[in-house]
Amino acid sequence: MKRYIKLYDLIGFKICWILCAFCSVWEKPYLGPLAALIFIIGHLSIVKFNFRDIKIIFIAILLGFILDTLFLSFGFVGYKGSVSYAPLWIIAMWAGFSITLIYTLDKLQNKYFLASLLGLVGGPLSYQAGVGIGSITITNNTSYIILAIAWAFSVPLLLSLIKYFSNNQ
Repeated sequence: MKRYIKLYDLIGFKICWILCAFCSVWEKPYLGPLAALIFIIGHLSIVKFNFRDIKIIFIAILLGFILDTLFLSFGFVGYKGSVSYAPLWIIAMWAGFSITLIYTLDKLQNKYFLASLLGLVGGPLSYQAGVGIGSITITNNTSYIILAIAWAFSVPLLLSLIKYFSNNQ
């Protein structure tokens, strides 16, 4: 099964992303995070609970909570179903995305410029998809610039931590 980890992670993350993005609109905020938890446990089972993966998932959760709470606090982004901090469904997306960086997008390892471009473009596009779904509101064009910059740093940061933990196991 381990040889299919990239495919499992890609499909699993896409399913989790969709469920996380729609769960607030469907007024079932537990659905996306529950799917993400099942996906993460499945992934960790396949890789025999690799400690590096566990550390990266927790760091991504922390990073996502901090960044998305700041986005919300400064009024760049609004989340359906959130009051003063990032909702669980967006944090679950960060956890799932971190897994794709470990295996599915492992070719970006040591290619920090490309990783930064992925974050610069992919981050805001993901939030824009949330706007289209109705789970996110973006206040203005400056918000997209802030999202792009944050993601342009976050993706290479997570990749560098993956490399560090891989070399220091």
